[in-house]
Amino acid sequence: MDLPDVTVIVPVLDNEGGLRECLQGLQAQTYPRDSVTIVVADNGSSPPLDAGRLGLPGVAIVRCERPGSYAARNEGAREARGPVLAFTDADCIPDADWIARGVAALGAGDANSIVGGEVLFQETRSRSGTSLYQLASGFGQQRNIECRGFSATANLFCTEQQFRNIGPFDETLFSAGDREWCWRAQSRGIGVRFEPRCVVRTLPRVRLRDAIRQARRVAAGRAQLGARKSSNSEGLRRERNLSESISWVWSIQSLSVRDRVRVLAAAAAIRIAAAAEGIRLRLGGPAERR
Repeated sequence: MDLPDVTVIVPVLDNEGGLRECLQGLQAQTYPRDSVTIVVADNGSSPPLDAGRLGLPGVAIVRCERPGSYAARNEGAREARGPVLAFTDADCIPDADWIARGVAALGAGDANSIVGGEVLFQETRSRSGTSLYQLASGFGQQRNIECRGFSATANLFCTEQQFRNIGPFDETLFSAGDREWCWRAQSRGIGVRFEPRCVVRTLPRVRLRDAIRQARRVAAGRAQLGARKSSNSEGLRRERNLSESISWVWSIQSLSVRDRVRVLAAAAAIRIAAAAEGIRLRLGGPAERR
């Protein structure tokens, strides 16, 4: 059976180490290598990425000067060669059958579905409150797809025709562009399906300041989408209130009492930072790239 050509698009900013691991995972795919094009979209790294320095053959690097990972993904998509586009991130490592599973899932569905694969956190040596919190929470890709109607671009497959019909990612967003794009797809009759066997793995944040930076970026994206009063705004609602979060953390029997307290402290700090960012934006502050 003839397999379609696939273009894998990876945006990156100042994460050459993570990118190298991601590319090694892509080089080790079971999918025929001559049917895969890897496009790295350098979103302003300093120094600029260099294919020779990465030491991995067959990788195309394009430079995107407009800030934002969604602008970089659009730049990468413009270099697509073949009928299938696959998106992942520089801090993700795909399983060896990632492309094969994604392409099979895309072909097994109807023409009106895109595919979101699983994103799993890897265990780390660090047992900081922040990493334990993210490991316990999970990435939530299945919940994103089945309850909120979108797939994170850390693991997303679509056809080139679907991408053309939906249009490019919204480059005004520094976060939540994947939500907006998938919701726009639904408005054009294109749904999103979850494929649990199509897996990429990533590390949880270890430092609290990194998790707070991420939370502030996500809060800004959610605020921007909420202001648009989309028909999908229901997908922006929080899952747990404070008391529910405390009950959930305290129910994690695999953690010691000390670790549960540390997880609660990290979760509280992250939530406070996200709330403060929401207030800053409502007072007229601009969304910032983080």
